[in-house]
Amino acid sequence: MASLFRPAVAGLAATALLLGVACSANTPATTSQPASSSSGANGSATVPAASSAAQPAARSDGSQATEQLVSKTEPAVVRIQTNVGVGTGFIVEADGYIMTNNHVVANASGTGVASQIKVNLNDGSEYTAKVIGTDVRSDLALIKINATNLPTLKIGSDENTFVGQDVIAIGYALDLGNGAGAPTVSRGIISAKNRAINESSGFGGNQVLGSIQTDASINHGNSGGPLLNYSGEVVGVNTAIAPDASTGGIAPGIGFAVGADTVQAVYDQLKATGKVDRGFLGIACFQPVLPANSKQLGVPVADGGVYLPTDAQFNCTTSGGLQATSVPTGPAQQAGIKPGDVIVGIGGTPVRDESELAVALIKHHAGEKVNVEVYRGGKKMTIPVTLGTPPVN
Repeated sequence: MASLFRPAVAGLAATALLLGVACSANTPATTSQPASSSSGANGSATVPAASSAAQPAARSDGSQATEQLVSKTEPAVVRIQTNVGVGTGFIVEADGYIMTNNHVVANASGTGVASQIKVNLNDGSEYTAKVIGTDVRSDLALIKINATNLPTLKIGSDENTFVGQDVIAIGYALDLGNGAGAPTVSRGIISAKNRAINESSGFGGNQVLGSIQTDASINHGNSGGPLLNYSGEVVGVNTAIAPDASTGGIAPGIGFAVGADTVQAVYDQLKATGKVDRGFLGIACFQPVLPANSKQLGVPVADGGVYLPTDAQFNCTTSGGLQATSVPTGPAQQAGIKPGDVIVGIGGTPVRDESELAVALIKHHAGEKVNVEVYRGGKKMTIPVTLGTPPVN
């Protein structure tokens, strides 16, 4: 995949708009005073869980109207401003834990975190945030503000996310409200699952596997914001938008979000330890096992898996250049995993696709000995592997 644009920060240059201007994030902006805070910007405050405005009624068939979904979820979406730019985040715990993208809170060089991180809540109150932990490989970060009784969003699951499913994206697109207004809402569908976000500068040269593609509008400033299903669950963290090679601009309707299972796994580790200690298997050029070739490979359709091809079935560029096969390296090679194998489980965690592969390696750590379940020539076997440490890019 071509490198993707990160819709990271709004207003790195002032953008002229009809009826207004989106200010540069590096230019002081006029903002309203906190609406209801019992203390200063860095103090603790109790924030209402929802707006006091009248709630839209549910539809007669019991489904949730878009306006009702927005009314319920918008209070948990926050504006994040650093000395670099503006992005979005969402509250995952009532005592102030907020998920966002790593590149939203990164410094200008991307080698550390920004020197100043401010969070604006839906009611207009402002807080200084501290970084709990970041994970460059998934482009996710966990920050915290000193507040209580906050509205929250629930992280969903990849299993309950479907192509064609209606979704909305909420975030501070282009920072149009300049910190004083509500976020922007766009509506679309899940266009595809298990996409690989490949952005050399934003992700340290790594792919973020198992990502969600959507046609809901995502722009600069949306990064770190939630992609929500109509149950109000976060199915992804909006992260990247695709370039259009033919125009040199941005491809319309092709945005990407880090999948929910990856978000949950990273969140759990960042909260517990402030870092993600993922294991390294040492495989490359793998591809999903689709139902059409399951029989050929001798793998039950329900098991899915990731296949390590034995020939140049598709181009694959690794750190060593273009390679024609998926010759494993490091831990996988030492344990005896070979091209032609289909990996269906790691340490008891099913691996039915690339998304589950990524999650399994987040759950199992460097130095941990795990049983890797593979099919080889139609026969299922278990290969013990001691996971390594991912290389530093």
